[in-house]
Amino acid sequence: MNLKTWWYDTKSTKWQIIIGTLLIGFVFIGTFAFLDTYQFEEWEYSGFAKSMMGILMGTVALGVITGIIIIFQSIVSMDREKNQKIFDERLKLYREFINKTMGIVSDNLLDPIERDQLKVIEKEILMIASPETYKKWMILYKDILKLKANENDKENEDDDVIFSISDKSIEFINSCRQDLEIGVIDKQTIAYSKSESRSEISKGSKTIYSGIDEKIKLLRNAKLNEKGINAWELILRRLEEVRKREDKCIINFTKSACSFYNKDISSNWLLYIHNPGKETSGFNIEVRRDIYNDLIDKYNLQDSENIEANNSHKAIEIKAKLFNEVGETRFNEIAEYCINCILD
Repeated sequence: MNLKTWWYDTKSTKWQIIIGTLLIGFVFIGTFAFLDTYQFEEWEYSGFAKSMMGILMGTVALGVITGIIIIFQSIVSMDREKNQKIFDERLKLYREFINKTMGIVSDNLLDPIERDQLKVIEKEILMIASPETYKKWMILYKDILKLKANENDKENEDDDVIFSISDKSIEFINSCRQDLEIGVIDKQTIAYSKSESRSEISKGSKTIYSGIDEKIKLLRNAKLNEKGINAWELILRRLEEVRKREDKCIINFTKSACSFYNKDISSNWLLYIHNPGKETSGFNIEVRRDIYNDLIDKYNLQDSENIEANNSHKAIEIKAKLFNEVGETRFNEIAEYCINCILD
């Protein structure tokens, strides 16, 4: 070990003070002992010389003690200042996180700019937060990344993600409080906060939990095409019958569309039905099944531009214009065929 490097290392300051104090104490104790035991020659100014040496050494000792006190005060002051800066930086970072996260959750979307901003926050948290708080953040971060990039992204259409983000945000905040040494939130308060947050999210959430009747009421209040609403209702009533009969099936009623799930088959939607329009009777239907060829052969739709295959997801999209192209009865037959395909 390089003694010079160690001596000037700020991390070893306390050891420097201890060793320095012991050395200085040894020198002064030895010197005072020498003055007390050594017999000076009998000369006229020996008493004066002895007194001066004692005074000088006492002054030096007082200076050393004062220096030690100042050094200790400086260390305490630096520690206090460092802790204050860390506290301020952590508080600033955590506030920024909370504001940013609430902004993200408010629209249920995560665009590329927000992703980049979260990456920066993630590195800042890694730099300044405790390991436990960083782990809480990473659990939350993974859920945030599941948010949709835009309204047209149905791959990540899942309201449970929003609730999970809300719950894990509260757990992260509790860990932040531990870092800031302002006390942890008790379990009852955490449970209450999670419940209230979920309730508030539900009020502004896209999901309408009361079911198909409330959804139809919403469509009519929006003054959408009545003929389209009737056709839409016919399909959803059929799906509702399946849902009531099969516990594994779920329907999510949302403001802009509805999605049908079968938990035994996939965690993703199998049928995605958009709202009818105000002027047109038709509405888009997306089916997560590779039935394009069978469908166009069965209904002689080889020349139609209103049915498209999505090979990447092995799905098809039936466009709203198909309603007017084939008529209401045939459109409903096609929808029924699609439902039967996802149930097989």
